[in-house]
Amino acid sequence: MENSYVDSNVSLSVDFINKHPLLKTLILWYQQVDNDDINNKDNHGFLKDFIDTITNNMTKLFIKFNYVNTLISTSNAKISEAEFRFDQLQKHFDDLNVQYAFGSEDATSIIKKIKYDSTTNKFNGFATPLDHGVPIKEYYKTDSFDKLKLWFNSNDKSSLLNVHMIQPVQSTNQTIIRSPFLLSAYGIDNTTTANDILQRWCSSTSTSFYNKIKIILALVFLREQQLLLFLQDATHLATKWRNRLLSSTAELRLGDQSISISHLYSIIDNGKFTKIDHGLTKSDINPKDRQNVSSCVKLTSDDLFKILKDNVDTQGTLIYLQMFKMIIMAYIDKKTTIAAREPAYLSVEISAHHLLYLILLVQQKQLPPQSLHIHTFSSQACESIFRNTRALSGVYSTIVNFTVHDFLRRAQRLSLLNDIKFKHLNDRSVNNLVFSVHYKHRHDHQSLATQSQREVDLIDVEQVITKAYHEAIDMLSGLEVLNLLNDKNVLGLKPVSEYVFKQLNSNSKMYDYSSQLSQMDDGEFEIDDDDDDDDDDDDNDDDNRTAADLNINDGFSSNDDYDDEDEQDDTRNLINTTKEEFSEMKVLNTIQSHIEHSYFKVKINDHTKYMHKQTACWLVTGEK
Repeated sequence: MENSYVDSNVSLSVDFINKHPLLKTLILWYQQVDNDDINNKDNHGFLKDFIDTITNNMTKLFIKFNYVNTLISTSNAKISEAEFRFDQLQKHFDDLNVQYAFGSEDATSIIKKIKYDSTTNKFNGFATPLDHGVPIKEYYKTDSFDKLKLWFNSNDKSSLLNVHMIQPVQSTNQTIIRSPFLLSAYGIDNTTTANDILQRWCSSTSTSFYNKIKIILALVFLREQQLLLFLQDATHLATKWRNRLLSSTAELRLGDQSISISHLYSIIDNGKFTKIDHGLTKSDINPKDRQNVSSCVKLTSDDLFKILKDNVDTQGTLIYLQMFKMIIMAYIDKKTTIAAREPAYLSVEISAHHLLYLILLVQQKQLPPQSLHIHTFSSQACESIFRNTRALSGVYSTIVNFTVHDFLRRAQRLSLLNDIKFKHLNDRSVNNLVFSVHYKHRHDHQSLATQSQREVDLIDVEQVITKAYHEAIDMLSGLEVLNLLNDKNVLGLKPVSEYVFKQLNSNSKMYDYSSQLSQMDDGEFEIDDDDDDDDDDDDNDDDNRTAADLNINDGFSSNDDYDDEDEQDDTRNLINTTKEEFSEMKVLNTIQSHIEHSYFKVKINDHTKYMHKQTACWLVTGEK
C-alpha cells in the first residue's frame, strides 16, 4: 500500500512544497541526511518521533477538552442580574475548604443600553429598583410588548454597574490566596444613597439564608446584633492622599508649615539634584494622572525624605509624605507583619480602628490568624473584574466598555476560566494545562507566611497605641500644633481621646432600621433550587408585589393584567408599518413552544406575529 501511494505521487511541485512549511522542513532535513550520508538504519525515526509527539499531545488535548466541556456543563456559573448567588458561594467555599471571607462592593460606569437575556427571560440594563437597599431580582420580566414600551418611556437606564465580590480567607494549611467570587451584579443609577448601602448590608444579616452561612461572612457580620466592620480600600486611600497633594485647588497646611506640590517641583528642577538622588519624574506628580499607583511608591522613598528633611521650609510636605508611606506599609505592603502595622494607628481613618478590632478578635479566638492578611481586604477584587471584563472586548470592537448584559455574559466566562486556572495551577500532574503568567504577577496569589496565634497573642495593643502616640508627638514637634493642643488641654492621649469621642458623639446621627428589618421577607435573598424557567411566573408575581408595596412607580403594575391574552384590548401590542416582509429580523408567523417565552405576541398591520424580545428592544430604542 505504501509503494502504491508513492507511485501515485511521483513528484511534488515547488509551489506545493513552499505552501506547506512543515513539509518543506521535513524534506530539507531528509536532504541533509542524504547529503551527509548518515548511516541510520531507521531513516524514518525523526518522522516517527514527530508523529508520536503530535499524537500524544492531541490525546492530552482531547482529555482536557473533555474536562473543560464537563466543567462547563456541570457548573452552575450562570449569572443573573440582581441575583445573590449564595448557594453557589456555599458550594464554592465547601470545595475550597475555607470558612471566612471579606466582602467588597464597588461600581463602575457602563454603556447605557437595554438588552434581552434569553437564558433568564429578563431585560438587562434598566436601573434596578431597591427594597430597603436590596435590589429586586426578576423585576424586568414581562410577556407584554406594551409594558416594555412603558419601561422604556418611564424608567431610567443604568449608568453604573454595582458588583459584590467575596474574597476567601485561606485556611491554616493553605498558602495560596484564592480568587475572589462574584456574588452579585446589577445596574444602578446615581440615586443610590449611603443609607441604601447600609440597609443592604444590615438587611442581609436578617435573612435566613445569611444566617445559614453566617460563619462564612464572619469578617463582615460578626455578631447577631448586626455589627458591621468596614475597611476603606487602601489603594483608593493611597491615590486620594496623592491626588490631594497634587490638587491645584486644595491648600494644605500643618501647623505653620505648608504642604505643597511646588516643593517636589523645586527638587526636580534643582540642578543640585539628579534623578539618581530622588528618583522622581514630572509624570509622577502629574495631577491629571489620578490613578498612578506606582508613583505613590516613588513619593515615599527614603531618598526623597532625606532631601525634604534638610530644608526647614518643607517639613509639612515631609510629614505628609511620611504619613503616606505609613498608609502603604499598614494596609498595602504584603511583607509587613501585623505587629509592624503600627503606622496605621497614627491615622484617624476608620480602617485603623477596624484593624485594631480585627487583632482583638484574633486574640479572643473569634477569628483565625489568617484573617489578618490586610492587603487582601479591599475593593481591588471589584476593580480587577472590571478590568478583566473590559479586556474581553472583541478584536474588531473599538468600544472597550460594556453593558450590563455584556458584563454578565463575560463574567460567567471569567468565573469558569479562573476555576480552570486555579485547578491547573495546583495540578502537578503531567497532563495539566499551562497558563502563561506575566512575571510581575507570578506571586500575586502567593501569601506570605501567616503569623501564628501565639505571635498575635503576644501583641500588647495598649503598648502599640502608646508608642504610636509618642511617635506622632515627635513628628509634630516644632510645627506649633502641640502648643495649640496644650492650650486646649487635649495634648495627652486620654484627653484627646475623650475630646474626639465627644465631638463624634455630638455630630453623628443615629438611624434605627430594626423595625424595617424585622418586617422584611426572610426570602429576599434566597435562591430557588428549581430551574428558573419552571418558576418564572411565581418569581414574577413575588417581585411585582414587592414593587407595588414600595410604590416605586404607579406605572409598574403587575403582569397579571396581561396574563389572559383572550381578554386583552385589541389596541395593545399593535404595530403599524408599511413593511410586509420581515425576513431580516426575528418576526415570525409561528414559533415552537420551547422558545415561546423569548417572543412577544403582537399585531402588525392587524396580523398576529411573534416578535423576538431583543428585536422589540431594538424597535423601541430611540438612540441607536
